[in-house]
Amino acid sequence: MFNAFHSQTTNDHSFGRNGAILRARQGESLSDELIMARCPSVFADSKHESRSDRFAYIPTIDMLAGMRSNGFLPVEVKQGGSKDVAKRAFTKHMIRFRRPDDKLVNVGDSVPELIMLNAHDGTSSYQLMAGWFRLVCLNGMVTADPKRGIDGIRITHSGRNVMEDVIEASYTVINDAENQRTAIEDMRGVELSTGEQQAFAHSASTLRFDDNHIDAALVSRLNAPRRSEDNGNSLWLTFNRVQESLLRGGYRVREHNQQTSRRARPVNGIDQDLRLNKSLWLLAENMRQLKTAN
Repeated sequence: MFNAFHSQTTNDHSFGRNGAILRARQGESLSDELIMARCPSVFADSKHESRSDRFAYIPTIDMLAGMRSNGFLPVEVKQGGSKDVAKRAFTKHMIRFRRPDDKLVNVGDSVPELIMLNAHDGTSSYQLMAGWFRLVCLNGMVTADPKRGIDGIRITHSGRNVMEDVIEASYTVINDAENQRTAIEDMRGVELSTGEQQAFAHSASTLRFDDNHIDAALVSRLNAPRRSEDNGNSLWLTFNRVQESLLRGGYRVREHNQQTSRRARPVNGIDQDLRLNKSLWLLAENMRQLKTAN
């Protein structure tokens, strides 16, 4: 399915103060022209004027070109917004890459990804993280490897030439993603009881909502399958159902007064997206270890 990518059609929308999300359709990648039009901070040719001389500009455009030349193609770009109009071309941005080559190791309906995070206004270091993309629900998750910490590989804006370090780190992180296939295969083989599924969904709900919002109805909605391929009792399917629901929203959540409810919005912000994804992965990993301990 991934022997060839094409830079063509996309799905995109805006959020917040000029924030943007740009996603390639399945089997395609994003062209530089499309990224520049919707997420210009990726192509900022300098740091924001508010940064001091000690702040080293790490050009995302060079990293993007380097990733392309090494076979990593961009499939999603997310740019954060800013209430400061002058900063909107320098804000935090996140790019998801995949390699459409014969070395790519799929696990069932999922493929590994590499995730790059950067900013030219001082709001983020340069970070590289592993992720997985599930083809059935077009859903991307971010993994957290305890060996490297929840932030993956972090490269500070320190003034040194980092291109070689970035490319080397890219292969390290994509290898981490491929190595995590063992954990995913385990999750696909671990069966959860109805009570265990509800317990997982309840723990996951606390990552986004406080106690006044959480009730049995919300927990059930988070674990509800959205398509026939989501039916099943495995930890992997439970994890995917809950992850997709928690981030996409669209379900009713009771208000603090518990007399009214509102529709949960999708999680679009970069920071909240990463925090929820990594925390959910760790939650699933803990459940996997508990279930396979014997």
